[in-house]
Amino acid sequence: MRITEGRIAYDILNSVNNAREKIVDLQGQLASGKRVQKVSDDPAASETIMRLQASLDRNTQYQKNVSDAQGFVDSASSSLDDLNSLLTQVQEILVQAENGQQTSAVVALGNQVDGILQQAVSIANTQFNGKTLFGGTQTTTTPYALTTNPGPPATTTVTYSGNSGAITYAVGDGATQQVNTSGADAFGGTALFNLLIRVRDNLQAGTLPSAADQAAVKTSAATLMAAAGKLGTYSQSLTTTSTHLQSQETQLQSLMSSTRDTDVAEATLDLTNRQTMLNAALQTAAKILPPSLLDYLS
Repeated sequence: MRITEGRIAYDILNSVNNAREKIVDLQGQLASGKRVQKVSDDPAASETIMRLQASLDRNTQYQKNVSDAQGFVDSASSSLDDLNSLLTQVQEILVQAENGQQTSAVVALGNQVDGILQQAVSIANTQFNGKTLFGGTQTTTTPYALTTNPGPPATTTVTYSGNSGAITYAVGDGATQQVNTSGADAFGGTALFNLLIRVRDNLQAGTLPSAADQAAVKTSAATLMAAAGKLGTYSQSLTTTSTHLQSQETQLQSLMSSTRDTDVAEATLDLTNRQTMLNAALQTAAKILPPSLLDYLS
């Protein structure tokens, strides 16, 4: 079969155009740093890339959740530390009241306890990121209300509008982490504040503290410490989870890079070889084809 000059020209032009397209593709890979820029570049790799990206997106959300959860736990722990310090002050006040103080001095100590009561209720209503820390799952409602009734006789009451529900954050596929201790657990509902009210009222009336009052304060402090211990456990768990998620992100990024990104050394060598081959093809074509046909190659 006779091969015409037109056929030869067509084949050469087709080869040259294909070579140029590949060169442009390689230049694009080197410029963008990505070997797979669209599905048609590598359908199988594109499917893997989409799965990896979905995993990375979930990982990013979980890391954000862990960070938010850690902030919640840290804030709650700090609040319990502050409350424990207040109870330590109350214990010191009770010791002072026992040491033969005059009635006026005992009343003054009662006024100090009143200030501590106000601070304690304020701490129990602490919020983190718009959520109350000790109201259970009732995070948008102020859990504790301190009300003074003028009487006579004047009385003070504390009410709790929270619950004992657990606040959890999603920290992995099918994994959640509790981050709170409710007022019901940490303060016995209103028991801690009722104790402070009773101690205050007795001291302000000039009544010396009883052994039962001192024991109750110690019990409340122990309850706070137990709640703080739970938060410490949650914090440790979140730290471990955070480390795992960061490691997982590194692995996913590595897989993504090996699947999607350009091997710069390989692509550069391939580009150089293809440019050399294209130049050689053009030079060969210049010797074989008539000048009129070479116009198509320029």
